[in-house]
Amino acid sequence: MKKRKLIYQIYPTAIGSLRDITEKIPLIAKLQPDYIWLSPIFLSPWVDGGYDVSDYCKIDPRFGNMGDFRKLVSVAKQYNIGILLDLVLNHTSSEHIWFKKSERHDPWYKDYYVWLDKPLNWGSFFGGPAFDYNENRGKYYLHLYDRSQPDLNFCNPRVVKEFKKIIKFWTNHGVAGFRVDSANVLAEDALKSGVLPRISGFFNYYQTKETVAILEKLFCDEKIFTIAEPVGGEFMSRARFRELTRQAFDASFNVGTIDIADTFFSIKDRLYPVNYRKWFHTLAKWCQEDKFSLAIESHDTPRAPSRFHADPKTLAMLQFLLPCNFPCIYQGQEIGTKNAKLSNNIDDYPGVQSRMIYRRLRKEGKTKAQAMKHVRLTSRDNARQPIDWGEYVLQEANEKSILNFYRKITKLWRTDPVLINGDFHVRKETKKGVFDFERSYRGETYYIHLDLSGKTKSYCKNIDGGIVIANH
Repeated sequence: MKKRKLIYQIYPTAIGSLRDITEKIPLIAKLQPDYIWLSPIFLSPWVDGGYDVSDYCKIDPRFGNMGDFRKLVSVAKQYNIGILLDLVLNHTSSEHIWFKKSERHDPWYKDYYVWLDKPLNWGSFFGGPAFDYNENRGKYYLHLYDRSQPDLNFCNPRVVKEFKKIIKFWTNHGVAGFRVDSANVLAEDALKSGVLPRISGFFNYYQTKETVAILEKLFCDEKIFTIAEPVGGEFMSRARFRELTRQAFDASFNVGTIDIADTFFSIKDRLYPVNYRKWFHTLAKWCQEDKFSLAIESHDTPRAPSRFHADPKTLAMLQFLLPCNFPCIYQGQEIGTKNAKLSNNIDDYPGVQSRMIYRRLRKEGKTKAQAMKHVRLTSRDNARQPIDWGEYVLQEANEKSILNFYRKITKLWRTDPVLINGDFHVRKETKKGVFDFERSYRGETYYIHLDLSGKTKSYCKNIDGGIVIANH
């Protein structure tokens, strides 16, 4: 049997503290995930939702303490679930002691970050220039994300050693592995070559050979589960995907295969009509990669039923009937959570990306109402709202609920020989949301018809015409 793992992602503030998460494990365990991936719980000033870390070995008080964490690991283990932590390698918070010492010329730390005398003309992923001037240091520092998130210099072996210690610290506390944020942008060729960048420099800091070598140094000696998140995934070739995951990673979570349906280059200030054919074609290509982690939602995306105007059960069938060894369910996805009713006031949005989109649209001449309508649709803050556990309990009691459908289809994914080993053949992809394909194994063939428009029923039938699973 293939090495296959089901991952369940939690954005902790949407559930509460570590104690709250621990209490919910018995419910989550009914989906039988192998791992629960926690978005960052480290100490952070929370400019970017915890992805700006000020201390990797301390838990942010909003979530609890190390005792709470050990209890979480222990309870999860009782259900055969391992805990994955979200490891932000590319950058720290500007509040991190390393950066404080680096900006003040501390001899040990002065090269922990990327400093230049003159800035390159790169743009950050969050808008504006990717280099900021630091008065204390008298140099420009690189930040591919927010200006409060300076990029680490992984060409410095001391930085690599720091993270080796951090990884060991958490594995000693029972962590089963890591999801690695922005895994393919750790070392930038243009800093050496001086070549002017394309698309704000993206292709000069996108998965260089140095980056792959750094990741393999960090993870190859550890007996843990690792999953990468590559930036700009929709532009990733399968050759680069295989290079990235060759030794350092067991799987790769590629959010670009979601964004390709309705955005360009994962830039959320442009929204296009959902291109179902393009999305299906992309999934059909990537799902055949052994280490591909198929997801339809994440902490960085709007809720899938709202985004794709689709029945949650059909979306579940898309995710679990395609070939995939490492599917990832995002919290609340299993009860069909839709986009939240977000505020019309941009000041109410905690996400730095939402504010960036708003500023850019206003600068282009959009009215406040127009800009806010766009933000409400596209904001990743939609995915970071509290989970409705009352709805969870109601759906548990309903045999035909979305929740019980998810439990049924994840069990099917885990146990059915055709879905585990079956060959894959596309029959139809349409721009109106119809995706037909086959799975075949040892004389049995499943015929899958998915209609995200909802005009026809979605189903999986066996060779005799019997229903294996359907959304009705």
